[in-house]
Amino acid sequence: MAEEEETEGAVAPPPKKKKKLVLIAGAAVAVALLGGGGWYYRQHSAAKPEKTPPQAVVQQEPFLVDIPTVISNLDSSTGRPVFVKISAKLQVRGTTHDAVDAHMPEIQNVFQTYLHESTQSDLGGNGIYRLREALLARLVVQLAPIEVRDLLFTEFLIQ
Repeated sequence: MAEEEETEGAVAPPPKKKKKLVLIAGAAVAVALLGGGGWYYRQHSAAKPEKTPPQAVVQQEPFLVDIPTVISNLDSSTGRPVFVKISAKLQVRGTTHDAVDAHMPEIQNVFQTYLHESTQSDLGGNGIYRLREALLARLVVQLAPIEVRDLLFTEFLIQ
């Protein structure tokens, strides 16, 4: 009988192992359900198309952008103010109108800084051509990677 009691005592521990096994299996099922829920959420949220703003069309052909009229003081050694009024167009390629318009304050700054350093005699004769070339070179550097092709003066007045 002592042997039977020992074997009965040995039989008692297996229910504890079954209890642990049930807890582990339950935890595994819970983790699987949570992981599956995440997968379900990802699949269904990805299926909904997101609204994106329409992309601006990049123009490969050169186009002209108006530069607002620039009025600036020229450097004058006589003390008498000398003003210059310039209206221009910028020919660009490989970008959008909006991208160039976003850089308009920088474009106007290039004009103003160069004109403040110029004198009335600098703009006489071929001076307008030199002004155009100098401004164009500065704009190419300032607006990179936008491809600047040309600078066209539409109005040029010195007073």
